[in-house]
Formats: sequence, C-alpha cells, structure tokens
Amino acid sequence: MNRRLRNRSTRPKQVNILYTTPRKRHSRKQVLQAVAWSSIVVSMLVAVGVGLHIGISLLLDRALYTNPRYALNHIEIEPRGHFTEFAIRQAAGLEPGQNLWTLNLPQITSDLGKLPYVSYAKVERHFPDKVKIVIHERVPVVKIVGLNIDLGTRETFYLDRDCIVLKPREDEAAPLMPEIIGLSNAELEPGMHLEHTSLTRALEILDAIDHTELHTSVDIRSIDLSQPLSITMVTTRDMAITFRLDNVEEQLRRLLAIVAYSENQQKTIHTVDLTPDRNVPVTFYE
Repeated sequence: MNRRLRNRSTRPKQVNILYTTPRKRHSRKQVLQAVAWSSIVVSMLVAVGVGLHIGISLLLDRALYTNPRYALNHIEIEPRGHFTEFAIRQAAGLEPGQNLWTLNLPQITSDLGKLPYVSYAKVERHFPDKVKIVIHERVPVVKIVGLNIDLGTRETFYLDRDCIVLKPREDEAAPLMPEIIGLSNAELEPGMHLEHTSLTRALEILDAIDHTELHTSVDIRSIDLSQPLSITMVTTRDMAITFRLDNVEEQLRRLLAIVAYSENQQKTIHTVDLTPDRNVPVTFYE
C-alpha cells in the first residue's frame, strides 16, 4: 500500500507547452516605402484624371461650345399669333451668335411660359444654327368685371377655357364675348387661376354648345352665376336658359330638341328651365 503511494508521488508531472510562431514585424523603413509608393500611385491617378478632364474640356470647347458652326442664326416661331419676334426673343433671352450647345432649353421654356397669353411653349434645337419655338396662345372666351388686386380698382378682364385671368391687350379692340355676372366681388390678377365651381361648369357648357348644332342658334351674351346651384345664360336674342351643374350632356340634348321644335313651329323661345328632370318649363314670346 505504502509502496503504491510512494510510486505515485515520485512520478514526474506532465507539462503541456503551446508553441507559436512569432509574426515577422515589418521594419519602419518598409512601412514608409509602402506609404510612399501608395502616395505616388494616387498622385499619378489624380494627375491622369485632371489631365483627361482638361483635355476633354478643351476638345469639347473647340469642337462644340466655341465652334462658329453652331452659332445661332435663325429663330423660327410657330405660330406667332399676337406675339412679335422681338417680344419672344427678349423673353427667351436669345440673341444671334449664341452657341446652340450652351442654350438652357428648360429655362428658356419656363421664361416663355411666363408671358401673358402663353399657355404652352416648346423650344427645340435644330443644328447647326436654328432654334424653333412653338407657342400655344391662350384664347379668351368670356369677360368679367372684378377688383384689380394691385390697383384696387374695378376693371374688365378676360378668362380662357382654363379659367386663367387675362388682361385685355392695349392695341386691340374689345372682342365680342359673353360676360360673366354674379362674381363682381372677385379679386383678379392677370395670370391667376380663378377657382369657382359654377364658372368652370359654365365654360364647359359654352364649349359643348360650340361643338353641337346649337352654335348656329344659341349665341350667349351673358352668364349669371349668382345662384349657387344653377347657371342662367341669356342669348343675344334674349332667350334665358337655366342649367343645372350636373348632367350637362342630357340638358343639352333636351335644349337641342326644344330649339328644333320652336324653329319648326316658328316660335321664339323666351325662357327654358332645364333644372327639372322631367317636364321642362318653356315659355315663348307672343
């Protein structure tokens, strides 16, 4: 028993040792050399990039931006309408000799759109030396008396089919067009969009009349918008027509039938009330 214990006590202990391979440390000289080479490569890339940029810029400048072949010589305006070439050129900032490649077409289009009576403008480059300008002019369809916001006075303005306020031109006679009444307190300013439900519907009715057989027999003189749920139009023959704000097509069909009946019977219509769904009230002059 004691012998076994003695043998165990004299037995040597096992020691485990972990061997590792030490990393090689780069010398300071090697690190500095790597940094120096990296700096040289980056500098070369930057120099090449700058050189290419300058070279391409010079090439484009000579080939395009300063090339007299692309100097502006012709300005085509289509259609011109009431606008003079000088007014359009001034608004667009175009002058003969300008380089076509340097023109900012979106900005020119935006500047032309700010002209009174311009509803749409488009500018095109036609190489080598022409610019084409396409302009859609606003057409006034009704007149309205309102309060001039800037001057505080009551003045007559025009409206196109989009309810855009237009100022009458000084150099033209007042055209014959229906007059809007019932909105005398409206504050107006040229270029503004006049938002009014009855007005929008009235202009839709006018446009619909112009595209039907009614345009030969119904010539509107005034449009009364004083009632919130109806529109009363008076013709040049003193025929008063009252419309609802909805079901315009159906009302126009009934009006067309009534006008056809009066012409067949050789009667002159005094009033037509299209607001009821059935049994339309109609009166005739004696």
